[in-house]
Amino acid sequence: MTEGMLGAVAGVAAVVVTVLQWMFAVRSGRRQRDVEMTAWGSDVIETMAAIETACLPISTDAKYTRHEVELLGERASALLDRGRLFFPNVRTGRSHQNDEGTRIKLLDQVLRVCYVARYLAAGGSQSGDTLRRHVWQARRSFVSLLQKEMSRSLRTVKVSSAGDHIPTNPEDWTAAARNLNLPSPVKVAGRLEAKV
Repeated sequence: MTEGMLGAVAGVAAVVVTVLQWMFAVRSGRRQRDVEMTAWGSDVIETMAAIETACLPISTDAKYTRHEVELLGERASALLDRGRLFFPNVRTGRSHQNDEGTRIKLLDQVLRVCYVARYLAAGGSQSGDTLRRHVWQARRSFVSLLQKEMSRSLRTVKVSSAGDHIPTNPEDWTAAARNLNLPSPVKVAGRLEAKV
C-alpha cells in the first residue's frame, strides 16, 4: 500500500471510531436519563401513595397531622419541579408569546396530588373518600403516562404474560398451593422469640 492509501484508511478508521464513540455516548446518556427518571417516578409514586393514605386512612391509628400532610405537599411540589427537568413546559397553539408554556399531562397528575395535600393541610371540608379517589386516579394516570414516556426503554410484555383479575378481598382468594415453613412465635420469658 502506498502512503496515500494508508492515510485514507487511517482517516476512515478515525471517522468510524469517532461515530461509534458518539453513538455509545448518546446511548449511555439515554440510559442515565432513564435511571434518573425511574428514580424520580418512584419518589412521586411513593409520595402519592402517602398522600392517598393521608386522605382517608384505613386504620384509625394512622391519622396524619396537618403538619405531616403539609410536608407531603411540600415533597410533591418539589417532585413536580424535579419533573420539569425531564419534561419542560410545551408551547401549544393557545400559548402566548410571553407565556412559559403548559405543563404536560404527566406533571398535571403530580400537581393535582400536591393541591390535595395542601387542601388537607389547610383543613378543607371535602370528604376524605372523595379526595382519596382523586389521588388514586392521579397516581394511576401518572404511572400510565410515565410508561408511555419511557416506552422505548421498557421491557415489552407479551399478551400471554398478562395477569389475572385479583379480588380486592383476600378472603375471596383460593387457598395457597405452596406451604411455607415459617418459624412460629413462642413466648419465652415475657418476650416473643422464633421457634426453629
